[in-house]
Amino acid sequence: MPRTDGLEFLETARDRYPDLPFVLFTGRGSEEIASEAIEAGVTDYMQKGSGTDQYEVLSNRIENAVDQYRTQQQFWDALSWYQRLVEQGVAGVFVVQDRELAYVNRKFADIFGYGQQELLGRSPLDIVADAERDGVADLLPPSGRCNGTFRECFSGLRKDGETLRVEVHGGVTEYGGESATTGIVRSVDGP
Repeated sequence: MPRTDGLEFLETARDRYPDLPFVLFTGRGSEEIASEAIEAGVTDYMQKGSGTDQYEVLSNRIENAVDQYRTQQQFWDALSWYQRLVEQGVAGVFVVQDRELAYVNRKFADIFGYGQQELLGRSPLDIVADAERDGVADLLPPSGRCNGTFRECFSGLRKDGETLRVEVHGGVTEYGGESATTGIVRSVDGP
């Protein structure tokens, strides 16, 4: 390349497109160049050789880098979509861990008349009407009867003491590397 080399071009590309796949195909191969390329964020590195077989290998490396990039982009797009869905408040979303509310979205808190922070660390049974607490407690790990998914309706208890019917869909999953119950809740007859 006139007036530049592969490493300088890599640095320029990283300044403008930090996540774009970049395969360095260089005639100046050495451990030092490879180390600098890795430090600059190269996706893959290949030293030029003789013969035409190297171009097939190069082509495969480029295809693999692009496929990996697209897969990562799809993952982050899906995660971003899921996060927006949770925070938009279409349904109340919760995570129960160690028999305490570890996460609730705004819609969940609104359904029960609380602020989000007021609910964190509390037992989910605090928002269940007295007559139905035992049945709901049976769903919570680690000793709960639910090993997969569940769908339940019960009488919820709002902060102001009013009761309301809610429907909960959830299941046991991992949250922060430990067992948790996650799900969504919607009011059947209220906010």
